[in-house]
Amino acid sequence: METNKEIRNDELKVAMITLKLQEDQESENYFKEQLKNSYFLVPAVDDNNNNELNFMLLSDQNNNNYFQVYTDLDEYEKWPSNKEAKYFVLTFDELSRIVITSNDEIKGLSINPFSENIILNKEYLNDIYASGKIFISDKNTCPKKTKDNIIKILKENKAVSKAYLFDIQKNNIPGYLLIIDSSSKDKNKLHAKIGEKIIDTIPKLNIDIISSTDKIAKEITKDTKEIYKKD
Repeated sequence: METNKEIRNDELKVAMITLKLQEDQESENYFKEQLKNSYFLVPAVDDNNNNELNFMLLSDQNNNNYFQVYTDLDEYEKWPSNKEAKYFVLTFDELSRIVITSNDEIKGLSINPFSENIILNKEYLNDIYASGKIFISDKNTCPKKTKDNIIKILKENKAVSKAYLFDIQKNNIPGYLLIIDSSSKDKNKLHAKIGEKIIDTIPKLNIDIISSTDKIAKEITKDTKEIYKKD
């Protein structure tokens, strides 16, 4: 977004300086927390013909390209070419998504490249971006043997009419989401029973179980084939 509101990020700048002075875990945790709540000035050229933003990149001596981002207007004006582009304001999440999904030529981003110059690569950005978030994918990577065991357990419960299985990632920890359609009046009890049986059969499996009547379940099962359907 474009904005006339002054962007400062004072606490982030303190965290950046602290991290430069003492690279310990406490300083890094503080830095990460401030990053999540920050807005950045990102120079770009607005291509009105294609309704796209062309971000202005910086290259290092090895020709690695980085997004350049600034914590405030004073820092932005240290960039020698600041008059050649206008800046847009992006949240950390918005910026991270763009960098993470960019092509391989983009290595990461540089915060205040003409002062602190803190460089964050894609892997580091993804770790922060994914922290505290849940990602659900319809790409079912569950091994066949594991899936067959889950189906066998579902068949043992007559109340289960069908079920869906998705990949899920919570706080960077991969696992599976099992969505069950059942006639049970006490769905929580049924889910607990099935969950216990699955864990007993497949130790250390990270799996969550929800009902097909949940709002999120209705949305993600629309065009998905079930892994189990009662005969």
